[in-house]
Amino acid sequence: MTVVEKANLQLSKLTAIVTDGAPAMLGSEKGLVGLCKADDRFPEFWTFHCIIHQEHLVSKKLNLDHIMKPVLEIVNFIRTHALNHRQFRNLIDELDEDLPSDLLLHCTVRWLSRGNVLSRFFELLNPVKLFLAEKHKDYPELHDPQWISDLAFLVDMLHYLNGLNVDLQGKLKMLPDLVQSVFAFVNKLKLFKTHLKKRDYTHFPTLLKASGQEAEVVKGSTGRYATLLENLEQSFEDRFSSLRQKRQQITFLIKPFTAESDCLKASLVEDEAASQLEMIELSEHDRLKSVLREGTVEFWKIVPIERYPNVKQAALKLLSMFGSTYVCESLFSTLKQVKSKHRSVLTDTHVKELLRVATTEYEPDLKKIVETKECQVSH
Repeated sequence: MTVVEKANLQLSKLTAIVTDGAPAMLGSEKGLVGLCKADDRFPEFWTFHCIIHQEHLVSKKLNLDHIMKPVLEIVNFIRTHALNHRQFRNLIDELDEDLPSDLLLHCTVRWLSRGNVLSRFFELLNPVKLFLAEKHKDYPELHDPQWISDLAFLVDMLHYLNGLNVDLQGKLKMLPDLVQSVFAFVNKLKLFKTHLKKRDYTHFPTLLKASGQEAEVVKGSTGRYATLLENLEQSFEDRFSSLRQKRQQITFLIKPFTAESDCLKASLVEDEAASQLEMIELSEHDRLKSVLREGTVEFWKIVPIERYPNVKQAALKLLSMFGSTYVCESLFSTLKQVKSKHRSVLTDTHVKELLRVATTEYEPDLKKIVETKECQVSH
């Protein structure tokens, strides 16, 4: 409460708390969420584990360590030795093929790194084989059709998972946008599973390429791949079960005219019975239907609060909710701008200005802001 009072936060406006899932945040007794719920001064609110973070945790369920371990060993052998690295790049140039110029290094803290590393490795698989043969390095996996098939499958799946992760990022992402992306991906997994069982590789271009060389091996593995997708789908359902339960309330924000009249529950509205009548009346408001085409935010600005007090209150609460900690974590990237050679002359005011800009949709050149402040101070 000391922090809340110091920041002069109005507790009555609290609608949701988004955390990184750490026990210190979610603990039922000593965690932030538990302490807030136990304090009578806090209103009823929703809690979320950052959707982007959860997606990353679920993607780890696609456990194919027997692929990652040799790949990382080979990449490190080539990239972390200057002579090897130079010779490998020269080999690619000598092949005179339309190939990427180099392998990519893996970075654990960069969530998209694993997929990018494997994709590039598959593209350069033949040059890697040639180079390791010249260096007398033996990796039998590179000549194992089953291993290559697994590599191709993982490349395709990480491509889709990376796409989902990128789709969840952004400052202006509303909660319905994030929920829609997650459950659309779950439906894609169902489609992928069905196609693999039929040995249809339409959505697996890398696996299709591998099947051209080792058709029988790939065909024999489709059942196992379908099982992996089924487990991944179940992990998504388990991890996002709370969002599934709240989805009807969340999607009301962008589909107010087709939502069920009883979709709004306590914590979003004070009077559920009155909100049901307002929802019925709103569903027949023809003039407002044309306004919705201009955008969700613009629509709810126009909805009269005098006529729809409970419904608009629920909409404003949903608009204010963050489904991820993206904006918060992006501040850390912004802070690197103050680490210049003149950082000792920067004041808290300059840093606050950078942070304020970083959390809005306005995106000026942050380096110029720092340089301008540095010049003002030096003068």
